Order: sequence, then structure tokens, then C-alpha cells
Amino acid sequence: MYADDAIIFTRPVRRELDALAALLHRFGEATGLHTNINKSSIVPINCAGLNLDEVLASFPASRTRFPIRYLGIPLTVTRLKKVDFQYLLDKASCKLSSWHGRNLSHAGRLVLVKSVLSAQPVHTLMVANVPREVRVEFDRLRKRFLWAGQENLTGGKCKVNWPSVARPLDLGGLGVLDLDRFARALRLRWLWQHWDAPNAPWAGMEIPCNDTDRLLFAAATEIIIGDGARTSFWHCAWAKGQRPKDIAPDIFAASSKRKLSLREALAEQAWVRSVDIQQIRTVEHLKQFVELWAITQSVSLVQNTEDRIIWNFNASGVYSAVSAYRAQFVGHTSFNLMEALGTFQVQVFRLAHHPKPGLDMLLGGAGRMVCPLCRRQPETAHHLIIECRYSRRIWESMASWLSIAPLAPNSWPVSDSVKQWWFTIGYSPTPRRGMRSALFLVVWQIWLERNARTFQRRGRSVLDLVATIKAEAKLWGIAGAKHLVALMPPVVNL
Repeated sequence: MYADDAIIFTRPVRRELDALAALLHRFGEATGLHTNINKSSIVPINCAGLNLDEVLASFPASRTRFPIRYLGIPLTVTRLKKVDFQYLLDKASCKLSSWHGRNLSHAGRLVLVKSVLSAQPVHTLMVANVPREVRVEFDRLRKRFLWAGQENLTGGKCKVNWPSVARPLDLGGLGVLDLDRFARALRLRWLWQHWDAPNAPWAGMEIPCNDTDRLLFAAATEIIIGDGARTSFWHCAWAKGQRPKDIAPDIFAASSKRKLSLREALAEQAWVRSVDIQQIRTVEHLKQFVELWAITQSVSLVQNTEDRIIWNFNASGVYSAVSAYRAQFVGHTSFNLMEALGTFQVQVFRLAHHPKPGLDMLLGGAGRMVCPLCRRQPETAHHLIIECRYSRRIWESMASWLSIAPLAPNSWPVSDSVKQWWFTIGYSPTPRRGMRSALFLVVWQIWLERNARTFQRRGRSVLDLVATIKAEAKLWGIAGAKHLVALMPPVVNL
């Protein structure tokens, strides 16, 4: 029962249905909470051969069949299929249709993906093992909206591959939930509750956890043995952090009692007596048996003390979905993508869209009205990058070093803005990716030089800045800018 929604199980007997109808009627008269028959439904289970019209005469609710949804979760008496989770995709698609993705920036779409789309399937992922096909399709919807808005998604629009996007921020991602990992983190709650709430109504029933979930849970927990009553001999990782079924898989397969607790198994060596000796035929079987027997000999039970479990990825020793999710990224290198790329690309973008960087970009308070590089003309983004004689000498040197004629200022067509110039030069016949990397590099270094002269009162000569750009280009090549490296002159070793 939940709030004003309840599910009731009863036998398909006329007398019991009559009693249920009378009970609900009296409950409504006493409390004022009357049952809405029109919104109620009856789902028969194994009722073949029964006259349901006669059985349900006193309870005229609509009849339906499995699968059904209760509290947003699909229920069925058989295995759930992909189509049973279609509502998750439909719900996400409905949200996307109401958002004007083309009118939102990437940052705005990222917020919606993280706070709305990623949160929609969480309730279902907590209690059901959603098929992988559904999760992949859901990721496709999130990916398309993030990179393309409501347009068709192509490879060129995906700035970063999805596994990298679906990492925490401090690991180089954008903080979007990885549904596969998060679903596993949520399923681990069932295994933790098996220890934390052994008397729960669902205890002993099948839970939506596969063997990979159980292996991760075993690796993420530590069992403190007490009297051994709550620890499963075969299925819990009490043996030096491992499960006996993994230490001796052949002995486990030969055992006839696989649900023994640790206390029951050690009592008079019950686990040994449950093994079918006829199946131990090879040296490997004997090796596994001896290894497991040696481990059991070192175990000492403590009477009147309950077994305890500790979650290794939380300082409190208690499971949390956040720590279970983060545990699956162990081994990833910490790297702040936003700090590494955000400053660089965002500033270049803003240079192309703001005519007066000193004023509009709020750098230097009231801003400088004279270009700090040439000290002759008013400072605008167009002058700073394209018209300034200092910058043009930088461009000439880079065009000569990279042997790229379109980089030479005397080959540039007339432009009214940095944006117009950028698209003209960036789409020249020269290999585009390498050309754009070179443009980014030079513009960024000119911008840094402008800031150094504005705020720190220090400047460099054209030769010094060109040398800095060349050194930076080599570092970019080491970092993976292979298209820029292809344009650089070969290094001659003497």
C-alpha cells in the first residue's frame, strides 16, 4: 500500500470478493475515503477455467492482464521484456519534444540532461533489471539532445565520446550519469539490505542482481565474522575477501547443500559431508578442496556475536549509492576537463562574438581603449586578432613555419568581424583540422599576450612569442593534436 494506491491479493472465490467489496465500502463510510471502482482494475493470475463474471459480480472493476504498472514499476508473472520498459523511452521523448533544443546552449542542454533526463529512469532502475537495449536507447536520446538538440545526430556533432561524457567531473567527464554503472550501484542496495534488514518482508525472495553485481559487492565489502549465523558459507566473501564458490568452483558444483550458513557449514564439517566424493576426480578438484579446507581451519566463531559487514568505499562503513557508483571508476585518472578546456575554448569563442573584449568580457574593469599590442589603434577583437601589426607579424611567422599560405595576412579577404574571418580561414583548402588547431593556438597565445600586457605590465617581442607558440605546438602534439603535428616541419637531428 502506498498513499491512496494499493494492491490486494485474494483468491478467485465469490465469497472472498464479496467480503472485500463490503470491507472497502465500510472503510469508505467510516473514513470518507471511498474506493474509485472506475480507476481500479483486476488482474487474474492462473484463473483459467473459472467463470470470472460470476466471481467478480460484486466487484465490477475493469479487467486487465499482465504486465501492469504499479507505482511506476512494471509487474508481471513472467520475465519482463524490452517492450515492458518502452514507457521509459516514451516519457523521455515526450520531455524532449517540449524543449526547444536549438534555442539552448550546450551548457543549458547539459543541465537538462543531468537533472531531468538522467533522473527519469532512477526509480525503475532501483527495483528492476532494465534490459541493456533500453539503456542504450535511452543513452541515444540523451546524447542526441546534448550534442544536436532536436536535430539528427551525426558523428561530427559529438564533441566527446559518450563514455568520456558519462564520467564524474573530476575524472575528465561532464558529470552525466553512466546508466549501466548507476543501475548496478542501485542494485547493490538489495545485497546490502539483505544484511542490514534480514527480517524484511521480501527477505528470501529473488532479487534483481546478477553474478557481476555480487562479485562487485564482494569486492566492495568486508565481513567481520561473529557467530557465523548470517554469513553464507558459499556465497559471502568471508574467505580472505573471496567467496568460497570462486575459490573452489568445482567443489561448489559438487556440493548438495549450497545454502548453508558459515556456522552450519563448520559444525562437524558439514560442508565436507555435503560434497559428492564421486565428482572429485582430478588433481585440480583435490587442490581446490585442500585450499578451501585450509581456509576453514583458520576460522574461529565468536558465540553470541552477530556477523557484521563493512562497506569499504565509505568512511562510515555504510553503503550508499554514490560510493557504489564511484567505486566503479576506481583506476580512472583524475583530470578536470572543465579547467583544462573551458578557459581556452570559451575565451576564444567569446573573442569571436564580442567586439570589445576589454569592456564586454569584463577583463580589466573599465577596459583599455587602446590596443596594448601596437598602442596605436582602439582595442576591438577584430583589431586585436586581425588588424594589429604586432599580431600580423605573428601570423606571417606562423604561415612561414607551417608552410600554410592562408595563414599569411596578405592573403586574407576583407572581414567585418572575427567570426567572419574565422569561418573564412578555418574552411580553407588546407587540412581543416590541423588548420583550426593552428588558429586556436595562435589566437590563444595572442590573447594571453594581451592579458599579460594589460594586467601584469610585461610584454614580449614578436620573436619571443613566436618561439613560445612553436614550443606550445609541440606540447599539443605530444598531447594528441596529430593533425597539427602533420602541418609542422619535421625535426632534423644532427
